[in-house]
Amino acid sequence: MIILILVTILLDFLISYFIPSYFNSLNLFYPMLTLTLVVFMYNKIDFKNYFKVVFLMGLLYDLIFSYIFLFNALVFLMFAKIVKKVDKYIRCNLFVSLILVIIFIFLYDLILFFLVKISNYSLVTFSDLVYKFKNSLILNILYFLFLSFWLKNKDFKDKKVLKYKMNLKKAI
Repeated sequence: MIILILVTILLDFLISYFIPSYFNSLNLFYPMLTLTLVVFMYNKIDFKNYFKVVFLMGLLYDLIFSYIFLFNALVFLMFAKIVKKVDKYIRCNLFVSLILVIIFIFLYDLILFFLVKISNYSLVTFSDLVYKFKNSLILNILYFLFLSFWLKNKDFKDKKVLKYKMNLKKAI
């Protein structure tokens, strides 16, 4: 799982750095692959470790991409809590997870938009927000689908926990 996280963050960096397609100073393909990974990892690792890993991913994302310390860590943690709540009422399958990715990308962009507006940075308009959301959605959905089909049967959970659950099912 650590390798997947590092590869995803590296892809985020490479895409945002080496694809210089700009329109109104916005990337044509705005990667938020790490945010997409928050949704993907939910059923793949243990719940105890899930929130720790998501928080650390957010910290690493903060260090590399943004200069607002703890912002992404807390936003990623909030999204992880939302995924857990949604899974409590609706089982997170591919379709529900894909909808969560779309909602999280929109919420993340909206939060950043309001932070920029609060700081009186008036060069960003609502149409820029829509443009960024639309273009980041394409790339991130494709990445989520790639991960889902490529790692469909992979389970990164602790082997001891899985063995304990299997023994518990046999006992019942």
